[in-house]
Amino acid sequence: MKFFTLPVVIILTAGFANVTAQSKDSQKYRKESEEMRKTVWAWDMPQFKATNVPAEYAKASKVVLAQHTELTADSKSKIVYTGFAFGAKKELSISEVVREMVKLNDKTAIDDYSELSFTQFEKRSAFFGSNKVTAFVGVRIIKPNGKVTEINADDIVLTKDESKEKKAKLAIPDLEPGDIIDYFIATEKLLENDFSTKVYNVILFDEAPILSLSFHGQLGKKFAVDYRSYNGAPDLKVSKNDDKDIIIDVVKKNIPPFETALWVAPGLQLPFIRMNISLGLRGPAGRDANKPGEINKLTVSDEGINEKISHLASGYNNNYRLKVARWQFKEIVDDAEKKAKQMNLRFKDMSDKERAALLFYTFRYNKFLNFDISLLSKKIDIGNYRFDNNAINLYCILKAADIDASMLLSASRTGVRMNEAMDGDDINVATFLTGTPDYLDLEYVYDAPFVVPAQVEGLTDTKKLTFSDKSASAKSIETGPKVPVSSSYANAHIENLKLSLSADKNNIAVERSTTLKGLNKVDAQRALILYEDFYEEERKAFNDEKTLIESLEDDKKSKKYVDEVQSAFAGARKNQKDAFLEEAKGWFEQDITGLKNCKTDTLGVRHTAPNFVYSSSFTIGNLVKKAGNNMIVEIGKIEGQPLIIKNEQRKREIDAYMPYARSIEYNIEFEIPDGYTVEGLQALNKNVTNDAGFFIVEASATKNLVTVKIKKHYLHNFEPSKNWDKLVEFTDAAGDWANSKLLLKKG
Repeated sequence: MKFFTLPVVIILTAGFANVTAQSKDSQKYRKESEEMRKTVWAWDMPQFKATNVPAEYAKASKVVLAQHTELTADSKSKIVYTGFAFGAKKELSISEVVREMVKLNDKTAIDDYSELSFTQFEKRSAFFGSNKVTAFVGVRIIKPNGKVTEINADDIVLTKDESKEKKAKLAIPDLEPGDIIDYFIATEKLLENDFSTKVYNVILFDEAPILSLSFHGQLGKKFAVDYRSYNGAPDLKVSKNDDKDIIIDVVKKNIPPFETALWVAPGLQLPFIRMNISLGLRGPAGRDANKPGEINKLTVSDEGINEKISHLASGYNNNYRLKVARWQFKEIVDDAEKKAKQMNLRFKDMSDKERAALLFYTFRYNKFLNFDISLLSKKIDIGNYRFDNNAINLYCILKAADIDASMLLSASRTGVRMNEAMDGDDINVATFLTGTPDYLDLEYVYDAPFVVPAQVEGLTDTKKLTFSDKSASAKSIETGPKVPVSSSYANAHIENLKLSLSADKNNIAVERSTTLKGLNKVDAQRALILYEDFYEEERKAFNDEKTLIESLEDDKKSKKYVDEVQSAFAGARKNQKDAFLEEAKGWFEQDITGLKNCKTDTLGVRHTAPNFVYSSSFTIGNLVKKAGNNMIVEIGKIEGQPLIIKNEQRKREIDAYMPYARSIEYNIEFEIPDGYTVEGLQALNKNVTNDAGFFIVEASATKNLVTVKIKKHYLHNFEPSKNWDKLVEFTDAAGDWANSKLLLKKG
């Protein structure tokens, strides 16, 4: 789902450093920033003068007293501010000012606003030239006695200072409960020769209550707008001024707080208005172009899915139906047949599913893994790349192999409904073997065949699409199948931990083996798997004889690159240890030291060996406390910081859309040190089970060993609001268990 357009990111963190030098550019920036602050603070808007909070929100952590947005593009008459002054081509720019005034009522809110980070300046390359985004920020603090203090612009710190991008942060010191923070972010994006559609959303929800929200847009007569209101959001109020600018207004008062972070489907549950803004007569493929000055309210329709089908048809016709282009897919089939022979298999004797898997692996190997010295850095960093439009490629490959395949078209589980899609980007595409639950999806290079994408699990509103070679428009669109749903056992995170006291008895020594299954794998795979290991595992699976380095050494043209490649591989392996350390710290949320023996045991990149298994050993600090001659082991903290349902989240009226059914399990063996016995074992046992999931702990001991088995399962990827208390019940149990302790008694 698409939200905010202009690339300005607000990140609330902590920490601060001073600037010691100023360039001419920074001096210019500060001057323009000061002018912008004077303009925005001079806005004559009554909502920014009201500071009283209604009694119903008196206990809220924070209250948004007022929020106002000004959006301008190609307007001769500026709105309520003077605008930016960065060039002559103002008709090809979009300017935005977002101002918000927030009452901070407790320490949590204070911590959130202690520092404001934003993209100060961003320049990107584009086909027709450069796009530039410039951002300004202003912050004022209003004390309960009415005193107003503005944060000094000299406190802005550049955290990234490069030619293509500059990022900055602004410390906000001395905040106290009861303070009001009044701040704005102002941006301008130059759009020289840019005729693409810009998605812009008027967001009508927040985790905090909003007393006054308003939006005012002024778009020049060259622009056209399509819009749709979602989930109870009001319509736009539209008019024209004397210059024929499009004037857009939205006003909403007293918006209650929404759950925005925990298991929410924004496109289905939260109110917002989406606008597709474009220059008239430049509509995207598959949609009738709008005339300049038009603004259209879209109704329920198949517009988005038709655009997606048009895009897929274009790809099919250009890359497969035309025989001159079909060779690239025939080549994959021919290569798969050769690889089958290398593996002592006969391609034609294999089942459709077996052939589909081999074609998938061949395509992945040839397209994304096959080595290219010119792409060395990209290959080393392959885990950080996502791939688009592979559904049509996989469909064409299967068709070239005479395998009956179809494409599934659907919305995303948490995105907008399919008949409310505003363009093809709102529609998901996955390839499947017709009449089976066997899906093929290649978004990340580590994806394996026959795993249903999480974003479409369980959907019933789907379409089945196939193409034929009869004509460029020959296609079949039918009602699609219900998409299967995976179980919590299929998407498991299993920790096998052997624990013992360190030699000084102050810390816990850990031998760890982790198994990740199903949809739980990809993030860890991207962080921990090396391209070299991945390539070699696939090479062996195909029974290719030579290693990558041997192949390079045997080729006259590539021989000279061997040292460079080996050096790059060595550097990546060295960095892998840092990645293992960060992963361990992130999972256990404890002090991790002495990491060693880190390795990936099974990569989990094939359906025949689907689990990702990795291992390491290290020391965890802060879990052992001395109590006279005895010791207390905070065994519960081994599960890190489990999810805690906040007080404001405990009453919920909307359904819970979780990423997928999933489980976390720990199999712990704790070695009892010589001379000690264990007490408190029975208190570790726990069993909270209901229809939504369960949290079960089973603890036992022998003379030398404590065994603890922990199981936490979310049984479904969706829970209706009536089951919310059940989710909270076993989630709370896991949170409480994190405080569990073992007493090691001397003698």
